[in-house]
Amino acid sequence: MSDVESFIRFCESEFGTAVMNREAAYVKQHVSADDRILDVGCGIGSLEERFPDHEMIGVDRSEAMIQAAQDRVSAPFVLGDATALPIATASVDAVVSVSTLEFIPDIDAVLAEATRVLAPGGTPVALMLNTRSEYVQSNLRREGSYFQRMDHGTLRRWRTRYSNTLWATRSSSWVSPTSKSSRAQIHRKPLSQR
Repeated sequence: MSDVESFIRFCESEFGTAVMNREAAYVKQHVSADDRILDVGCGIGSLEERFPDHEMIGVDRSEAMIQAAQDRVSAPFVLGDATALPIATASVDAVVSVSTLEFIPDIDAVLAEATRVLAPGGTPVALMLNTRSEYVQSNLRREGSYFQRMDHGTLRRWRTRYSNTLWATRSSSWVSPTSKSSRAQIHRKPLSQR
């Protein structure tokens, strides 16, 4: 079974649907209805499917995932890498990443790109797999599991460098939980190639 087929199967399962709905609910707490949202590592468009009334663009490095997303959801999807986003500077109000960062070795490049594409006052939102959970642990032991592709060095660096970072905040840079930040005026720019 391909990665795409496996992921679709997961997303369509009762458990997968519950997980996707919970992730979407969390993201919705941190974005506004009028935000232009970039979904980095969009996969098959599960998040876009749950945000039909939002302006959202998905980016993924897998052609197969992008094709599946386009077949499933009426939203714009772009083939691209999280370390070199094909999105204009300061053009989105929120950058969302759900269960993606833990698979990318160059976390600093990803965060630099997210910062670059965020408009002043933009919101970064990241959800990562809990590697200590029973679910993730059981999948790590399962032969051929996609979870085995996680970059544990990235996870260690993430915990070391960014564990005191509040992601869901209105700022053009990563701020500590003690910082006070309010929503700044958003200057709209087209989501064109940089």
